Amino acid sequence: MAYLKEEFPRQLLLQMGHPWIYDDEVRNISELGVLPPGTLVDICSADNRQMGVGLLNRQACIVLRRLDGVATGAEVAQEQLRSCLKTAFAARDHRGSGAFCRAFHGEQDGLPGVLVDRFGSSAVVTFQLLGSATMELIVQEELTRWIGKLQQLTVHHMTAKKEKWAQEGSEFTTNITRGTSSRVCVEEANARFDIDVLQGVIPGQWNYSLEALRAPLAQRLGSSGTVLDAWAQCGQWGLRCAQSGAADVVLLEEQLGLAKLCRENAAKNGVEEKVTVLHRSDVHGELQNMAESGIRFDCVSLNVRVRFERYLKHQRGQFGRWYKPSLKGYERAIALGARVTSRNGYLVVSFLLPLTTEYWALCLVQDALQKASRAGSIIYCSSNASEDTAVASSTMDEYWSHVLIAVHLA
Repeated sequence: MAYLKEEFPRQLLLQMGHPWIYDDEVRNISELGVLPPGTLVDICSADNRQMGVGLLNRQACIVLRRLDGVATGAEVAQEQLRSCLKTAFAARDHRGSGAFCRAFHGEQDGLPGVLVDRFGSSAVVTFQLLGSATMELIVQEELTRWIGKLQQLTVHHMTAKKEKWAQEGSEFTTNITRGTSSRVCVEEANARFDIDVLQGVIPGQWNYSLEALRAPLAQRLGSSGTVLDAWAQCGQWGLRCAQSGAADVVLLEEQLGLAKLCRENAAKNGVEEKVTVLHRSDVHGELQNMAESGIRFDCVSLNVRVRFERYLKHQRGQFGRWYKPSLKGYERAIALGARVTSRNGYLVVSFLLPLTTEYWALCLVQDALQKASRAGSIIYCSSNASEDTAVASSTMDEYWSHVLIAVHLA
């Protein structure tokens, strides 16, 4: 049993359904240290109110993650875990996006730290918690029941004891448990993109909710003229623009493996004659060279790669104590992107921010445009909070989500 402290700031949030309990909120935290990660622990408030059951990791800053709909004292059977998976999979089928979607999203669907992305007859499973890996067999079995014979299955396991995202993806190990290829394919209405799961948890991941925002925007803003896709990943933005009618597309990528993937995806979609792929170790430096050379594009997309840095004041959160995504380099990237955007062109930027600080994105864009001596109007601003990323509780204001902004430059 974990007993919560009396009178801590987030007490009301927990009563309203917040699924995370931090280590400084548990009164008998020292007694839980002998239990291994993934142990199911009953949770009780200071006034003896039952608050459900949570997955324990004593060494993480989020020491308990509550299971949805499980009462204190209840025995959690495998069938309950299977039921969560079956319900989520059925909901995706009912929505009509079952073949290519985020099929299971952790706390939202009732099992903390378990993410499942489906790619047709393939799937990628990410266990973000040490303890959640104990559910691997159940997840595989339910995926097989839902999809049938799996062509490929990749599993990312969190290995950092404190669950910190501090090593540029090295805190995860990747195993291809079914199939022999590291590639999975995303199919859209008019395009197909291969991604490589061995590129890492972030660069090698397909973010369904973010791409649902980017896809129609690319067709709207990049359907003519010239397009630059910086930090292109697998080239999805630029290739969509090429298929929509853009005359010339440049895909700029800093990782060699992703640059090769961009070339292959251009050929796969039949637009290789329109597309130029540039591999540069310093994307900022290449943007600087383009700006100084007078090169301009009608549409520029900046999908800045997420980096995690150490912040001593950041004591807790979903990425671990002292570590969180950094905004360093964003202002410079946006300023350089504005300098290589032509008059009446469009600049599109994606950010990763907490839900309560989405306005930071607007401030960064404003400051960067001023630095670049450019003026423009924001024509699009949206977060990727959707059925694929909906948080488990409306009280989770510290949850990080992508924000997409498009600017029409004068």
